[in-house]
Amino acid sequence: MGITNITLITPPSSSEAIEAALSRNPHLTSLPLPRADILAPESLSQNTGTAELLRLPEVQAVVDRDFLILPCDIVSELSGESLLESWMTQTANLIGSKSLGGGLGVWFETKGEYAVKGEETDFIVTTQLPKPIVPPPETSLRPFLSKLLYSTTTDTLRDITDEKNSFPIRRGLIRKHGRIRLLTTHRAAHIYLFPRWILDFVNRNPKLDSISEDVVGWWAKATWQDGLAAKLNFPTASDSENRDSATGGTANSSSNVEAELDLLGMSTTHTSSFPPTPPASPLNAEKPFPPVPPILAYIHPASSVHRIRRIDTPSLLLQTSLRLASLAPNSSPLSHPHPIHPTCTIAPRTTVSADSLLGPNTSVRQHAIIKNSVVSANCVVGAGARLTRCVIMDDVDVAEKCQLVGCVVGQRARLEKECKLGEGCEVQPGFVVEEGTEGRGEKFMVFEGLDEDDDGDDIGKGMDEVEEGEGEDLSLRG
Repeated sequence: MGITNITLITPPSSSEAIEAALSRNPHLTSLPLPRADILAPESLSQNTGTAELLRLPEVQAVVDRDFLILPCDIVSELSGESLLESWMTQTANLIGSKSLGGGLGVWFETKGEYAVKGEETDFIVTTQLPKPIVPPPETSLRPFLSKLLYSTTTDTLRDITDEKNSFPIRRGLIRKHGRIRLLTTHRAAHIYLFPRWILDFVNRNPKLDSISEDVVGWWAKATWQDGLAAKLNFPTASDSENRDSATGGTANSSSNVEAELDLLGMSTTHTSSFPPTPPASPLNAEKPFPPVPPILAYIHPASSVHRIRRIDTPSLLLQTSLRLASLAPNSSPLSHPHPIHPTCTIAPRTTVSADSLLGPNTSVRQHAIIKNSVVSANCVVGAGARLTRCVIMDDVDVAEKCQLVGCVVGQRARLEKECKLGEGCEVQPGFVVEEGTEGRGEKFMVFEGLDEDDDGDDIGKGMDEVEEGEGEDLSLRG
């Protein structure tokens, strides 16, 4: 039970840097077991789709059981044990079960006190789970779990409503789930607990490109849309058994424990009652497709003290970094025990606010003022410089009398004397901002030309045929 193996999947171009960090960075070398292995498939690039990543032979060879997916840009205080427990108790297989296990994804609220303008959001449709017979404990995530019925990005939703002047809802959804919730201000954390069979599903549908929008989206729809599972060639329990027989065993194998023990009869709380076996159907009758296992959604409450955030834009990096910097030492797993690192050199007559962080070997010269900012390792803040609500990456040189407000400065950048950069400015790694430069909301970077963007229509064209002729639609207008 629990996490037995950790694999970091990265393009070959980033492998060396990650290996160096894992072996030298004290924050990473002190992590508990199991140690992370690095997998760098040759065909993997920064533009590879997340679903395509699951189809890579190297990944298929590594994943031989149920697995957990984490993105590289997540900041989370959510207990992993609680998430695993919720998944195992609600969707995962009992040992020896003949049915496929389900999945679980995590979504979080983007609005509220710490909202960032322009942050991406997703559109999801959920329905509540049956009320449990035994009330869950107060610390359980069960009250925030629901069954996922539909998932896509808000941009895709906007395209649909612009084209049709409404949002179509299938009658089949209303027939099977009369009470649903439509959420438009949440975002997928890209934390997914998947059963092993999802790799078979991805292999059978090569046009699926994104895990969050394509794999999860089509899976959720297949749980209620008649005929969709068969068209998508969803794996079944017999498929899983055949694969396990071919490979000589299974990750969930228990030497046929179910054949020897009555697991349901051992329950002290509730035993399911199964309906009698229906009469045999004629030999020429078409067998119905087995029910698709559910995928659940954990909707992280906005009122929770535990933070979940994805950091994939400079604005989110700035906002989240400043928020974490304001945490009192040892008040959270994400707080810093020493806001000012012991190796920092701070000259007399300087001001560093209590909600700022200074990294190792950073030097702050006389009369400098640092307020609610994060200054990383090996930086120099010149005499008379002022930093307010800024994030400064490693090895940055901020010359004397510079004034920065609400800026993000990349690694090894240099700002020459008396630069004045206002809210929203971003400085590319390695860029030199010339003396006396002034700007607000600008991006300082080296122009290297633009690559042609893919039209991104393949998945739409390839999967549209699945939707054709699948019943009538209802529309929500407004």
